[in-house]
Amino acid sequence: MKNNLFLLISTLILLGSCSKKQPYLKVGLIADPQYANKSTSGKRHYKETLWKLEEAIDTFNHHNIDFVQNLGDIIDVEWESYDAVLPISEKLKPGIKNYHLLGNHEFSIDTTHFKDILKRLSMPNYYYSYSKNGWRFILLDATDFSYYANVLHDHDIGEIDLYFEKTKGQSNSHRWNSAIGSAQQNWLKQELEDARSLNQMVVLFSHMPLRPKDDPHNLWNGQEIINIIENSSHVVAFINGHNHSGGHVLKNGIHYITVFGMVDTQISSYGILEFYKDSLRLLGYGNQKNIRIKL
Repeated sequence: MKNNLFLLISTLILLGSCSKKQPYLKVGLIADPQYANKSTSGKRHYKETLWKLEEAIDTFNHHNIDFVQNLGDIIDVEWESYDAVLPISEKLKPGIKNYHLLGNHEFSIDTTHFKDILKRLSMPNYYYSYSKNGWRFILLDATDFSYYANVLHDHDIGEIDLYFEKTKGQSNSHRWNSAIGSAQQNWLKQELEDARSLNQMVVLFSHMPLRPKDDPHNLWNGQEIINIIENSSHVVAFINGHNHSGGHVLKNGIHYITVFGMVDTQISSYGILEFYKDSLRLLGYGNQKNIRIKL
């Protein structure tokens, strides 16, 4: 009798483990490594970024993720820092692509290297999109209208001043923030319309956040972008870096997720975003918290 009971319990456990839902898509997320060969300053552990990235890549390989999305600020101040950081990313298993977008620290380098940034990071453009398993991933260029990147973008300085002046008295009135201009906004609207026509759900990636509204790291014209994406029923999440403290806000059906900055911890920080039929789950490592998103 005891043997039969043991067999029954074992069978139920086995059936339970076999029926456990498995994600159909897994995405590695990294924000603000900000590597530099210099001593720790405050909470920022610059040199330690190298072993943290090694750990993240090992974890991504172990879990056989589909691709990695870096949310900007890979380096802190020197172009040569890429020589130490990027080879670590190349240790991803064959077939796991590593996508990048631009952060403000990408432009802390000597301006003579600005023209080479896209090539160095294997980016097809300043902003772009790709589709995987019925989802569209839209990568925004949060450095579009900014003081620090204008040597590259070459916008009318008066337009940049206008964006900045509109933030006077607001928490995000800092010159290390920026705005997304009308051309990119129009492109974003078209991307969202194309996703709708193909019945694709959407996740947006950006270096700078949009919410909460009092976040000092927000885009200068964040409300304009909010109006665009919250008018689309297909947007599920907006995921960014820039604010190293991390965060999560659910507003008007969209999850605004700030990934904790890798440079700001002694124990590392990164995540794996898992896609299920009825939900998304951000599995956090180190200082990154777990987040559940119902669809």
